[in-house]
Amino acid sequence: MNAAKNLLAGILINLVAIIPSHAQMSGPVGLGVRATPDGGGFTAKFALDRYMSIEAMVNGSGGGFRNDDGPSFTVVGLFEYNIILPDPSWRIFLGPGLHFGAWNRYYNTDRYDNRVNQAIFGLDAIGGVEYIFKHIPLGLSADVKPAINLASDVAFFPNNGFGLSARYYIGHKMPQPRRMPPPPARE
Repeated sequence: MNAAKNLLAGILINLVAIIPSHAQMSGPVGLGVRATPDGGGFTAKFALDRYMSIEAMVNGSGGGFRNDDGPSFTVVGLFEYNIILPDPSWRIFLGPGLHFGAWNRYYNTDRYDNRVNQAIFGLDAIGGVEYIFKHIPLGLSADVKPAINLASDVAFFPNNGFGLSARYYIGHKMPQPRRMPPPPARE
């Protein structure tokens, strides 16, 4: 079982590290922060094309979202499909992903003697809405990111499940100002 966890964690690390650097990106790269009710972290979004992106997150949580949940640290990789709305500054995004990290699951309870960090690995999903400003390279988003741990045991993972993000977009194309035609030449 440990060999399978190590293999899956290695695959996730490689996907997060290799795909953005080798994929032909036609869009901007967004770097920013993500705040959640129980913690927060960093986010990086890599546009593969207008409709597809890869997002990497590093999240920390103080726990306490439910009574017996403790602190956690996770690295998340997500593959997102973007639905561009009629105003192209707005988009809806959704997609699957993977996470791994450590979780002190029973930190806040006396029911269990095993209050130590557990290595975790699991599946994520994400859905949200983002607004990217037209004249400044800033994007603001709100998302829901449910997750299920598959290792150390199968369990719903509540930490960092809701988030607000702000990203600075490198390579964001600003609209060009309209140029007035030159006045007609006088004869």
